[in-house]
Amino acid sequence: MDKVMEETKLDTLTISAGDLADLLSGASVAMDKGKDSISRLGSVYLSATGGKITAKASDRYRLIVGEITLAGESELGECQIRANDVKNILASIKANKVVGEITLTRAGDSLSVAIGGTSLTIYLGGETFPPYEHLLAGESVPVAGISFNATYMADFGKVPCSHKGGQLVVEFMGDRKPIKVTIPHDKITWSALLMPMRVI
Repeated sequence: MDKVMEETKLDTLTISAGDLADLLSGASVAMDKGKDSISRLGSVYLSATGGKITAKASDRYRLIVGEITLAGESELGECQIRANDVKNILASIKANKVVGEITLTRAGDSLSVAIGGTSLTIYLGGETFPPYEHLLAGESVPVAGISFNATYMADFGKVPCSHKGGQLVVEFMGDRKPIKVTIPHDKITWSALLMPMRVI
């Protein structure tokens, strides 16, 4: 009897080096980087479907989601890219001075990233990003005042932006509700949230 070999499904994504660098560096601002960081949140989650690629991260106090429209119909199942691997990808793009396209290929739990003449192999985490879409829904409302962590708000200025010096558009969703932050970019749609602080 013939032995049937089950083929591993390959997902492939091609994206410009600049766009990938902006997506990863921007989303990583909200990664959980504390000493007691939660594994699930100490990563950037990258995926592509329906002609769009999304990068997202959250440390429970902040959420950053970046989305960019692709030319093709590439598919990339959600990849949990840990902090060290995010740094390695960004460092390789910078070191190789890549200005062209980068190809990412996922096979099971590994992700191959072809950067210039080199290739990085990343072993992905198996966790999934928490549901967040409902947090971005809703309209802004007037509020008398709100307390927030100034350092966390300043960190949003590190997200790649189309305006020199950075520009944030802030909306208040209500008392004790997240603050919605929009960061303008020529190609990436950034959506971010900052949780309010309890007034002491």
